[in-house]
Amino acid sequence: MSTYIVLERVAVQNANCIAGFTWGFPAITHFLGFTHNLSMKLQSKYKIQLAGCGVVSHQHQVHIYRPGLDYRFIQGKYPTATNKQAKELHKKGKTPPIVEEGRMHFTASLIIECQGMIAGGESGINQLKDELEKLCYQQKLAGGVINTIHSITIHSADTQDEKKKLNRRVKQLLMPGRVLMDRSDLLDKHFDRLKSEGQEVELVDAWLDFSALKYKAIPILSEDETIPTSETKAKWELEPKPGNGWLAPIMTGYKAISDIYEPREVKNVRDRDVPVCFVEATHSIGEWRGVHRLADINESLWEYYHDNQWYLCRQADVTKSAIEAQPPTSDIESFLSSL
Repeated sequence: MSTYIVLERVAVQNANCIAGFTWGFPAITHFLGFTHNLSMKLQSKYKIQLAGCGVVSHQHQVHIYRPGLDYRFIQGKYPTATNKQAKELHKKGKTPPIVEEGRMHFTASLIIECQGMIAGGESGINQLKDELEKLCYQQKLAGGVINTIHSITIHSADTQDEKKKLNRRVKQLLMPGRVLMDRSDLLDKHFDRLKSEGQEVELVDAWLDFSALKYKAIPILSEDETIPTSETKAKWELEPKPGNGWLAPIMTGYKAISDIYEPREVKNVRDRDVPVCFVEATHSIGEWRGVHRLADINESLWEYYHDNQWYLCRQADVTKSAIEAQPPTSDIESFLSSL
């Protein structure tokens, strides 16, 4: 049996929009951490486990302004110093230091895979919905406060026909919206292409091509010129980014940069009863794809993956040809008629 919990249109206020080197939307690690926390609170009472999590964005508002060419975050006054330290600094005529914070409001829906049998039939499902709503409001999502949840629904399917109906029903609930897809395959292909062209590049150079704005000079030759010179005029054109679709650099997990230390061996950690390891952020490429283009909602689920020193979030190994076979379309009416 396939069972999914859909948290529809979760409105979050003052969430963290900085993720590693990127900004604009919370990292996928926030959503998997939110799901994992819910799972731990539900396991003992309902004997179920929450696994993968899909993210569908409906609306977002980053707290930024643009005084010139660059964007800047709108800052709050949150000094790192304590009240006592702040008073001492003010006596000396100094201002407490401010840590730059990137904040945003957003509305997103979560598709969460539920493993295990929900006991009690319809009554048990309604009880689980009420428990989920209470738990969601008690915790934060991406460091932000959950203001409202439009609805919480639970969908199950046994047969192949039921799964098709489940897919259509969930997609109807989440439209309009864009689902975050893992497109690390495009990064690999672009990096291989650059190397095949003889360019001396590293993987980070290929990654930056998906976010950097690059312009190319097209020389405008006069009638008596055969080759461009330093005096030749040029027309600047924006180089297209590699790949098609709404592609964006994203943070996808962590890589260990130290050994694993025993509990209480490292000072000033959040939890002194678990081993500690220092890490750095890892990045890849994601795509914001229209929900209506999903062949199977299971393709949108992100899961934890651990391999030696790598702690990553990635989507299950699905055949991407099923996704790519559906070209981008703005003909929503024809799609709705097929549901």
